Amino acid sequence: MQEMKVVFLTSYEVTMSVIFSIITIYLSIKFLNKFVLSSPVEDFIRRRHHAGCLISATLILSVLYLVQGSIEHSTLALQSLVIAHNGFSLKILAIALVYFLIFYLFTFFLSFFVIFVISIMYRRMMKEIDFDDEVDNHHNLGLSAFLSVTLVGIILFIEKPVNHLLSSMVFHEWLYKL
Repeated sequence: MQEMKVVFLTSYEVTMSVIFSIITIYLSIKFLNKFVLSSPVEDFIRRRHHAGCLISATLILSVLYLVQGSIEHSTLALQSLVIAHNGFSLKILAIALVYFLIFYLFTFFLSFFVIFVISIMYRRMMKEIDFDDEVDNHHNLGLSAFLSVTLVGIILFIEKPVNHLLSSMVFHEWLYKL
């Protein structure tokens, strides 16, 4: 019976990962097009614009990387519920899904907040460089690579603290009492 619980938990995690990675890519493209990029991602792809594609892909990767922690911590909540109640129920699954949605929305918006703050910071620090013009019109692949690597570095730097914060939001004692 224990093996079935493990299979169920890992199936939940894989299912959530597949579904929400696709949703995250879709939502990221919509948010990037509206709030961050000078041209839509689709235009960069159609024009074979290497600099625009690189920075767009890095932004999407950064969002995916931060959001993926939400799945792990909702699985931990589900695991606590299953252990506490010695089995599965729709109520237990619903609580785990609520945890996931809270964690997902938190990390999704946090990742865009970080991207927005980094964008403002770079624009103020390097006033003499028009990032949009350099990437969009001059195809400045070096600038795109610089921004991409810096963004990935920042995301890697904050990923553990974000996951620790999410972990602290799984109230195991409360879950055992449900």
